[in-house]
Amino acid sequence: MKREIKRKKLGQHFLKNIKILRILATSLGDIHNETIIEIGGGHGELTQFLTLAKKLIVYEIDPKLAEVLKTKFEGIEVKNEDFLKSNLEKYKHNYILVGNIPYSITGLIIRKIFSIKNYPKVALLTLQKEYGEKILAKNGNNFLHSWIKIWCEVKKILIIKKKYFRPQPKVDSIALKFDFYKKPLINEIDDYENFLKLLFKAPNKNIKNNLKDFYFDENFADKKPRNLTFEEVIHLFKSLKMKIL
Repeated sequence: MKREIKRKKLGQHFLKNIKILRILATSLGDIHNETIIEIGGGHGELTQFLTLAKKLIVYEIDPKLAEVLKTKFEGIEVKNEDFLKSNLEKYKHNYILVGNIPYSITGLIIRKIFSIKNYPKVALLTLQKEYGEKILAKNGNNFLHSWIKIWCEVKKILIIKKKYFRPQPKVDSIALKFDFYKKPLINEIDDYENFLKLLFKAPNKNIKNNLKDFYFDENFADKKPRNLTFEEVIHLFKSLKMKIL
């Protein structure tokens, strides 16, 4: 019982369906010459399909599960550490990141890897379905979608029903593949982030209300941020001139 409570606290829900696990691994293509970092190896559910990688590093914060992984797999590097404290900069963007992300720390992990120092060349992440659909802008543009799109192209791999996880979560999940650009589409990362915060602070209001302290392209004045395409957001950012510092 205590073990189950701890897993729930960590947000650990282990994907058990072999067919789905194979689909996820196959979506990465040929991994023989790749360095792969896995977030939360668990019992090795997905790890078993990643062992062909040139180098496989698995972060598992649970010490007992880390020992399971070390026993089960030879030739991989198992780190009984918090992934959020890892040094990804040393891989110089030349790595693939894979993970079934705990719902409770999804935002922290996204913040860590979508950064100039840490971004990978490819990421395959299983996320809470609602969060993933926000990234895909299924219900309209938003901060998260417009932020992530400057870093990479995003593709939905599949929806994963909650019944395929143990313990079973309350909601379904979605697997997304992120193919990163060699560098972000915007050089002024901090300025762009601050712009998005202003633009989407009230996504259902007209842009002229959210950007009232700025001069910008008046053709967008009466549009709502949630209805903008990503290309329009970029255009608006580039054409915007600050009225105040």
